[in-house]
Amino acid sequence: MSDNEGPIPVRKDLRFADEDRVRLSDEATLVELQQDILRASFQRGTVQLDSGVEQPYFFEKYLIVARPTILRRVARFLAARIPPGTDRVAAPTLGAVAVGTAVSLESGLPLAIVRGQAETPRGRAIEGGLHPGEVVVLIEDVVVTGQRALRAVAELRREGVEVTGVLAVVDCDRGAGDRFQAEGLQYEPLFRSSLLLPEGL
Repeated sequence: MSDNEGPIPVRKDLRFADEDRVRLSDEATLVELQQDILRASFQRGTVQLDSGVEQPYFFEKYLIVARPTILRRVARFLAARIPPGTDRVAAPTLGAVAVGTAVSLESGLPLAIVRGQAETPRGRAIEGGLHPGEVVVLIEDVVVTGQRALRAVAELRREGVEVTGVLAVVDCDRGAGDRFQAEGLQYEPLFRSSLLLPEGL
């Protein structure tokens, strides 16, 4: 395109969303989302997770965040659970950052990214900006023991912010809720593995 040409006009026949699609209730949408997460990410087979826990199955979190139709609904439901008065959301690297970014876009709240233990260049553990006194909610993807989330909470609190809770996509029923409660954190996963998993596991 030459310098004196104007912008390319948007085609009028393009449709970025189906306005005629039947809108499901929140309850029905959650059921649909549960089934989609299972189809996309649930995998059988014994695996030792990063937390050291061995399970006969796992949820491949990157297959959740790689699908826009799933990530969009996850962000919508997590954003709706952010308590009033929250100033910022935060997410630990690596997988939860995609979920945290989507929730930030959905809620309009800024995002802080908490680096892992092995990735703190210049001694900076938190990226994206943070102000002492802010009220922060941590966003997680798949929670097993909750140790990664607790490390992120500790880093955030060292910066002088108030972390009130953790929101997650899937909880694997490994006691994370009790650990969060002991730290004074409200915890709400969208799904628990005890209710999400196919029968027989």
